[in-house]
Amino acid sequence: MKRHIVTIFLAALMILGSASVVAAQHVDRPHPRDLIYPPLRVKTPEVSEISLNCGLDGFLLEDHEIPVVNVVLLVKTYYPERSKYGLNDMAQWVMRNGGSQRWPAEKLNDELEFLAADIEVFGGDLSTMVVLNCLKKDLPTVLDIFADLVMNPAFPADKVEMRRQTMLEELRRQNDQPRQVANREFNKLIYGDHLYGWDTSPASVQAITREDLLAFHQQYFHPNNAIIGISGDVEQAEIMASLDKAFAQWPAADVVIPEIPALSESFNANHNYAFMDINQAYMMLGHQGLNANNPDRCAVNVMNFILGGGSFTSWITERVRSDEGLAYSTGSRFGADPFAKGTFYAFAQTKADAYSRAMQLMIEQMDRMRTDGPTEEEVRKAVDSYLNSQVFDYESKAQVIQRLVSLRFEGRPLDTPQRDMEAYAKLTAADIRRVAQKYLHPDKLTVLVVGNEKLFDRPLSDFGKVNVIDLKTE
Repeated sequence: MKRHIVTIFLAALMILGSASVVAAQHVDRPHPRDLIYPPLRVKTPEVSEISLNCGLDGFLLEDHEIPVVNVVLLVKTYYPERSKYGLNDMAQWVMRNGGSQRWPAEKLNDELEFLAADIEVFGGDLSTMVVLNCLKKDLPTVLDIFADLVMNPAFPADKVEMRRQTMLEELRRQNDQPRQVANREFNKLIYGDHLYGWDTSPASVQAITREDLLAFHQQYFHPNNAIIGISGDVEQAEIMASLDKAFAQWPAADVVIPEIPALSESFNANHNYAFMDINQAYMMLGHQGLNANNPDRCAVNVMNFILGGGSFTSWITERVRSDEGLAYSTGSRFGADPFAKGTFYAFAQTKADAYSRAMQLMIEQMDRMRTDGPTEEEVRKAVDSYLNSQVFDYESKAQVIQRLVSLRFEGRPLDTPQRDMEAYAKLTAADIRRVAQKYLHPDKLTVLVVGNEKLFDRPLSDFGKVNVIDLKTE
């Protein structure tokens, strides 16, 4: 019994002693808010610029940690004629799903599935991306398929018709989701007749022929009109030899890519309404955004982060959602486009009988950003969040290569990420208030409300003349 009591006593002493040590250590340990970290620096890994015999240029980043290879090929394209808008979308889908003459779709898919490899084709109107991912040991086979698909797509007629019917069905259902309706119609309102405001229609989809897809490929798919990026478990000499062999028969050609037309400075208050038989209101309020080369881009990003882009910490979210309980989904975006201009908009999904209050609150926060501006503490937190998020853009070597390919395509300096880091670190509350006064126009907003006006708490016409968008004719 005595031995048992002694054992317990000794154990208690050990615990007390340990607690004393921990307490002493805790006294010397600073509070987390007082910790000082060195400036975050993100440095792009050493990347080699490469040039193939066929005239294809790009980037190579070796990564021997795992036996995987990633290849991305970006081909510069342009808008089709408006009467055949949707052509690029169709060409990209049929190119991948139709295969080539040597690798028809079924054979291609079976081979890639057997090798656990992947080849995809996607993009927009200004570029087509062809990407490859495979194990190093399978690269010769997969690269052969990749190159043949790039150079010799078959565009089979049955796949053309399959994609046409899918696109027509998507158009038939395009007014099913109010959020999609709001995004689409707001984009049209901001860009008008500019290329960026174009959209597909049943007539434009029906007008596209297989010959149009062949002409699309013939016009744009040439090595001197493309950028390639390779990352993964490869040696430079080896992969260069393989690429030269794979693309040896790819002919160069004179390719002219027109410049995107400039957007006129247009900031006019206007109010727009689209009827949908729903008990909620989907709102978007905004105007033209920035060109990506604008030197104020970083300051505007931080300004928008504080205004509505910073999730639950942003002003719009706090006022509209947290304080007033008017919306589950709300915030703002301030887009920057490398060729023309992006869009700025604040948005909210709220009850129809509360739309006007939510709209006024969003506008009040824009006014507040222009007049009062944020505090230095808000700016510091926003900048820290932005800088810390940049780390995730470098999680893989493939992401690094993808970013370099995109920067080269956009004609922007390859060290833009590093320049951005330096610009963010220097921002002050005065800088944010300055750009808010220059680039935010709460008195000249394009307002779009999608919903049922019979349920609104007040008519949209109370705020100005209303343009009614008839979705039935879209």
